[in-house]
Amino acid sequence: MRIRVILFVGIFSFSTIFAQSIPLLQQNDKPRATKESLKKRRNLLEWHQIAGLTTLALWLATNLEGDKASETLYRKSDQYAQTLLLANPQYASNDPMYLVAMSPLNRHSIAADYFLLKDPTNNAGLYLALKANEEWETKHSAAMHKNLAMATFSMYAITASLAFFSPSKIESESENEDDGPRIYSPILAHKAMIPIHLASMLLLPGLGARIEKEGPRAAHQMEQVGWTGFGAMSIALLVITF
Repeated sequence: MRIRVILFVGIFSFSTIFAQSIPLLQQNDKPRATKESLKKRRNLLEWHQIAGLTTLALWLATNLEGDKASETLYRKSDQYAQTLLLANPQYASNDPMYLVAMSPLNRHSIAADYFLLKDPTNNAGLYLALKANEEWETKHSAAMHKNLAMATFSMYAITASLAFFSPSKIESESENEDDGPRIYSPILAHKAMIPIHLASMLLLPGLGARIEKEGPRAAHQMEQVGWTGFGAMSIALLVITF
């Protein structure tokens, strides 16, 4: 818990510094604002906000589908082991654990282990073969989750591009006066969330690829990263919308 707090403080501090540096980078890299560029900026930022809300909705749907898929994970070795158990009906005689092994598949299924324990001498080879390339599968539609994830990533890229390519604003005299640093502003909070939801978006594909081999552990990590990124983007949108 202590390490997580330190990590969160570090990320938040970096995010704040990052957000404060963005105006300086934009001032150096972008041309002087004109009336036409301001109109273009307004239009792009309006679309940026619409795209951001669309991305947030897609991200929420992706997370919910991911949670459903995670709850129905099971080992493929248990699936194959149930077929082997059906081929050996003698194992069912006077053994209530047979019904447990044949129950609907989930992450706690024991079919493969039960198959080994019933006859370790004869079944060890098949058991080791089943476990040699252990894979995890989900009974929920993984294709829906994958398609939503791709749509979310695409909308996220569009949202970021609309903001990045928008022309610079005109700095007012009050903004240039040396009145001391501004501790908080909606734009600063909006930009401070960028490193968090950007890092989450970049980490998610790798975590998803690990689920097939690592199962619930990788799925749990993916859930944590996915909801953290969604929360950061929600804050980013809320502070500039309301």
